[in-house]
Amino acid sequence: MKSFFHFLTKEKSIYIILGIGLLLRLIFIFIGGKIYYGRPDFFIQRDTGDWFTAFINLCDHGIFTVNIGHEEGKFFRPPGYSFLFGFFYLITLKNYALAWKLLVIAQVIMDTASIYLVSKIAKYVVLNSTGDKKTTFGNLSALLYSIYPFVIVWVPVLYAETSSIFFLLLSIFYSLNSNSLRNVFLSGLFVGIATLIRLQCVFCIPFIAMTYFFSTKNNLKDKIRTMATFSIAVLISYGLWPARNIFLQHRILFSQDLEIGRQWSRDFMAFLDFAYSIRTDHTSLYWEIIDNKEVHWPKQAYLDPEDSILLDSVVKLCRTCGTGFESWKVGEGMHPYFMLAAPKCDSLIDKIFTSLYQKQKTKNALNYWVIVPMTNLEKCFFKFTLYGNKSPSVKLFSGILFIFRSVFVMLGLLGIYIAFKNNFLEKRFLLFVLSYVIVWYFYLSFFYRNMEIRYLLHTDILLLIPAAYVLLGLFAKKNPKEI
Repeated sequence: MKSFFHFLTKEKSIYIILGIGLLLRLIFIFIGGKIYYGRPDFFIQRDTGDWFTAFINLCDHGIFTVNIGHEEGKFFRPPGYSFLFGFFYLITLKNYALAWKLLVIAQVIMDTASIYLVSKIAKYVVLNSTGDKKTTFGNLSALLYSIYPFVIVWVPVLYAETSSIFFLLLSIFYSLNSNSLRNVFLSGLFVGIATLIRLQCVFCIPFIAMTYFFSTKNNLKDKIRTMATFSIAVLISYGLWPARNIFLQHRILFSQDLEIGRQWSRDFMAFLDFAYSIRTDHTSLYWEIIDNKEVHWPKQAYLDPEDSILLDSVVKLCRTCGTGFESWKVGEGMHPYFMLAAPKCDSLIDKIFTSLYQKQKTKNALNYWVIVPMTNLEKCFFKFTLYGNKSPSVKLFSGILFIFRSVFVMLGLLGIYIAFKNNFLEKRFLLFVLSYVIVWYFYLSFFYRNMEIRYLLHTDILLLIPAAYVLLGLFAKKNPKEI
């Protein structure tokens, strides 16, 4: 442990930590990924095509949309990640395969750079300490990020997680180094870009702005000027998305519209609404429906005697004439091509599921408004199960990693309290992290309700910094002379 602590105190150790992080990411790409995801082509996942298709449609048809034949396809997701892919798509002269491979390389570079950003952020927020202590704390925080498994498993996947984390960290880095309006502007610009890539980063915007207000370096006039500069930068970046929707598409929309046809047709969306009103996960119900197995609805799904008949009938409709469900069967490889057994009945499926969903909100209010959201909230801290068709060994390994994650989430929250009490880290940074965690966990649990672990990544990595303080404190008790 003494040699390890000595390693952390050295400035040049950050380069070794960067090397460790890069090596772990490369090992996962070339060895671990195909085991974890169960197939060698794990780079492209279910949602990847929608991001890429939107930019390709812009190039080929002049319309940014994931579905040319559906009006809502223009609003499926903000364009950040689509345009990131589009950059490589254009410089490779529309070579699709080469473009996505270059994007994987770019994500590895971005996430390795994120290790360095975590180190710099950790150093910035340490108060009243020597250079050695700042270096030690920064290196430990960076090391935690470099080996954090839930970051590593998403680096090679062509989803928006890695790039949005990189731009969010850039924004935080410049917000803490706000000695000039240029840095303030860059902070607002980068958090806006992060939001265009992954919409959940929008929750960070008011809390980063709040850090300027609570800064002790400026008077009120300077704070107002700083916040105005930050706001303008956000409008220039993220603001382009709602501006496009309002002025070019004549629709007031600041977020996204997931109902785009195909697998995200109204029949499937209504099913999700009902499923999340009665339980915290839809996966088992989804597989039972599309695999023609008996559907095990939880007992809270049956509020009236006729609900059993309604559920049986709607399951039959989903299997025979639901556009969304048939699209998922094709996507899962269960059908070779799209083929409904009867004329589509999306509106009828929607009507039945929506009526059952509304009944849950009124007749089963305690379960809908309290029990299900509180169970979701518990998963934010203690989620141990990996969904989907994974091998037993992968599920066991993932369960161990989930325990690892829960430990660091709790260490992070404990670290916020101790660091605030001991005046070790900047209070505005601690308030930012705590506010973001509370609001995002609450929104995800009570409103969005889809509890995928990747949606928690952004808060996870911010909690690693105060978690590093707890670990340093534990080491100090065992080795006081070293500290």
